[in-house]
Amino acid sequence: MASGATKRVVSSAIDWTRFAAVCPKWQVEMLRATKAKHDTFVNKVHQLPENLPKIDFASYKSRLPDPTMADRFQKAYEALSIPYPVDKANLLQKVEAQNSEKEQEVKRFKTEIQAEIEESKSFLKKIDTLPKFEEMTEEMFCYYFPETWQDPAKPKFWPYVETEQPGAPGFKYAK
Repeated sequence: MASGATKRVVSSAIDWTRFAAVCPKWQVEMLRATKAKHDTFVNKVHQLPENLPKIDFASYKSRLPDPTMADRFQKAYEALSIPYPVDKANLLQKVEAQNSEKEQEVKRFKTEIQAEIEESKSFLKKIDTLPKFEEMTEEMFCYYFPETWQDPAKPKFWPYVETEQPGAPGFKYAK
């Protein structure tokens, strides 16, 4: 009886080293508690006997006033079979389907992040080719960063928000 359950528990063992490697540091205590509970449950399963205990029905037959009652109990006991639970709602398949979907999402996310990393590396290479900030003149700064250039014909006033500048749509003159 317990051997079937034991085989199933052992075959679905968790790779705790891999789990610990991907576990965030702030969840290590929860991981330890979960592992302790898991080990407790596995140990309880391993402590159970493989087969149902043997009962001496012959001694009961000699002690009982009606020996046929012992025969009925013996037949019922020998016919006892406790099946392993069955996943009727196919929850395991649903979880595996969700897992495969999440794996695809993670792969897409990884490729997107890798593209952003490559873009950032190229930007850093471009930044490294610039002269040092201390050696840069104002003209050089405006040449390298034209979006920051101040047009003397269109000065900007505080607050430096586009909608608050003269000539901008929605601009209201202070009265």
